[in-house]
Amino acid sequence: MTTQAIITCVILVITMVLLISQKVPLVILGAAIPAALAATGVINAGSAYTEFGNTTIVFFMGLVVVGEAFFKTGLADFIGGKIIGLLGKTEKGLLLGTGLVAGGLSAFLNDTGTTACLMPIVSSMASKAGVKKSKLLMALAFFASLGGTITLVGTTPHIVANGILKDMGLREFGFFEYTKIGLPLLVCGILYMCFCGTKLLPDKDIEIKGGDRVAEYDTKKMVLVAVIFIGVLVAMATSIVPMHIAGVIGAILVVVTGCISLDEAIKAFPTSTIFIVGGIFPLSKALVSSGAAEYLVNAISPVLINLPPIVLLGAITFLMLLTTQFLMNSSATVLVLPIAIMLCQAAGINPLAGAMSVSVCASGAFVTPFGTAPNLLVWEAGGYSVKDYLKCGFPMLIIFGVVTTALCAVFYL
Repeated sequence: MTTQAIITCVILVITMVLLISQKVPLVILGAAIPAALAATGVINAGSAYTEFGNTTIVFFMGLVVVGEAFFKTGLADFIGGKIIGLLGKTEKGLLLGTGLVAGGLSAFLNDTGTTACLMPIVSSMASKAGVKKSKLLMALAFFASLGGTITLVGTTPHIVANGILKDMGLREFGFFEYTKIGLPLLVCGILYMCFCGTKLLPDKDIEIKGGDRVAEYDTKKMVLVAVIFIGVLVAMATSIVPMHIAGVIGAILVVVTGCISLDEAIKAFPTSTIFIVGGIFPLSKALVSSGAAEYLVNAISPVLINLPPIVLLGAITFLMLLTTQFLMNSSATVLVLPIAIMLCQAAGINPLAGAMSVSVCASGAFVTPFGTAPNLLVWEAGGYSVKDYLKCGFPMLIIFGVVTTALCAVFYL
């Protein structure tokens, strides 16, 4: 392992310790990670903070402003009330509704976009039903990740996986080929949350930013925000403009049309989330660029080569699940997928089995907040700690891994 790889691993461990202990504010930690990587020569100093302007952050900032308009005009409260009217005020009913809506939308709109779009509505549902906001937002992130596994466009790793398959001369996965794996995973996730996860979801009294805000319940503005929001969704679904551009346009429109003021829009920005996302992205990339992640994965691979096919597939599944807890899911896919394909080919089994498992498991980051964008987006809003993700997410991770292994074996071995 190179010196840069060792340094990156040390920074990762220190970051995890500080995140778990919560002794350093997220803003400070997020700003310090790129500085440490640049000062030690792991990344270029000139580009150390470029991830603070990456598309995920830009999109999230745009949707946060639209979400503030949802609240300010009374639209989130209105939609939340209608959903509660259909499902009731029980926690299980709200979890079921969140799972169906988030899972369905993320299959076609991308898991990150779905999480950002639904956060204000889910928060309003929680308030109106008297359910803790912390109970629903983590479930929303998990459901969005699960829904993203259903189609080719549900999450970026699926598209990345198809590119790698093409480069390696293998058949690419079809648009709905993921559905036979992803849909059962979503169903299992909803059942887990409704019957087991509800007991493990964090139960916290969250100090809501701007807690003295009052919704206007302005019908004209509610309609205007709804039209803008639908326009953003259509732009995302049809790729007329990139997702982050659609989010920014939506944010600009709700301000210039007077749905919210500029000051309200600026105050809506979640500073801690922006900083920690901007800091985690370069760390994830450094694990790949320094060779640290590749070294660790390659060290494990020789142990797997002589395993029986179903055991090998299970090992690939859980190797990917382990990797994606610490790397952003696209980076984890680029790293593990070629190795999984080569392991399957060496063992004489269908390489698509390993490819499907890795591609789907890229969305299985349930035990850390920084393995996938949906987890990062709800982190500050839900007032979560790393321990909260571990407590509720670990059983989900095991279920996810077992079901994925079984289904990939059935369809590809």
